Amino acid sequence: MEIDAAFELVQRTLPLYGMDQECAVTFVKYRENHVFRVDAPDGGSVAVRLHRPGYRDQQEILTELAYLDALGRAGVPVPDVLRAQDGRLVCDVAVGEHARSVSVQRWIDHATPFGDIDGALSGRHDPPAAQFRDIGVVLARLHDAEAMVGRPGSFRRDAWDADGLAGSRPLWGDPAALPGLTPRDRDSVARGKVHVHRRLRALDTGPEVFGIIHADATPENVLITPDGVVLIDFDDFGTGWFAFDLVTALFHHARNPRYPEFERALRDGYSELRPLPPAEESAWDDLMLARGLTYLGWAAERPGDPASDFITEVVAPWVARIADAATAGEPAPWRVRALDDERQEHR
Repeated sequence: MEIDAAFELVQRTLPLYGMDQECAVTFVKYRENHVFRVDAPDGGSVAVRLHRPGYRDQQEILTELAYLDALGRAGVPVPDVLRAQDGRLVCDVAVGEHARSVSVQRWIDHATPFGDIDGALSGRHDPPAAQFRDIGVVLARLHDAEAMVGRPGSFRRDAWDADGLAGSRPLWGDPAALPGLTPRDRDSVARGKVHVHRRLRALDTGPEVFGIIHADATPENVLITPDGVVLIDFDDFGTGWFAFDLVTALFHHARNPRYPEFERALRDGYSELRPLPPAEESAWDDLMLARGLTYLGWAAERPGDPASDFITEVVAPWVARIADAATAGEPAPWRVRALDDERQEHR
């Protein structure tokens, strides 16, 4: 869809939410969905999402928004979901041949992303460890919320379980199908996928370790505000191991020499509110590999996308290296560095 048509769809959306069509509209980003910022004359701002056709059906979107609304009312720091004037959480708008499901959230003022994937992987993003502690606290609050708010009626979202992460048809696509993989890396990734699927099939899925998760708590989806950390972009939320959210928050920083410090801080923050069961702790590095494989699968489904090219060039060799260590029964790369540092300290 051309950007002009997307702007027109936003203009059609505004009256449904009681907003003037003369409000200032600014394009923010396009990944799965088109996202726009709308600034009203009174100073209030909202985020308008044009949901990508075929990615989530309306019931899945409604599930996301209803749960997000419940989280906000329970005090979890997430965006406020706004309803249309007739009470709907999702509206359908059309301009010519273009039709989209649309949702609106209140804009989070004075917020900056925790980081970006490129900066994290390259080591340019080198944050204070205390920020990971704060992220751990917020993820614990998110995971605790299911027991408080329950699940919306007609809950329908994907499961980030063994099959969803590394089965025959993973949720984000087959990582070994990424066109730009070298033959060696393709073999490493394929073997890593089989290995981690077998490992995760044996992992407990009881309510103490498995429930509703964000599933995409990357640096871009964690906002730092004067009032603390806010989680955004629940487009991929569903059910999964709680530890999967934690490894997602850390995955892109795993090449940073300070990774052990970051992991301790994240775990400490999380443990302030809820324990991390031993079974999930032991599966940490398996989930790190699974997380890496999902990015390759995502890129394989989107050839030609700039983000896909970045994953092919930068992320894929790293994931292949993780897979090689896992299938050889060797420590993950970030554990090797930690062991080397520990030996150095004792000399």
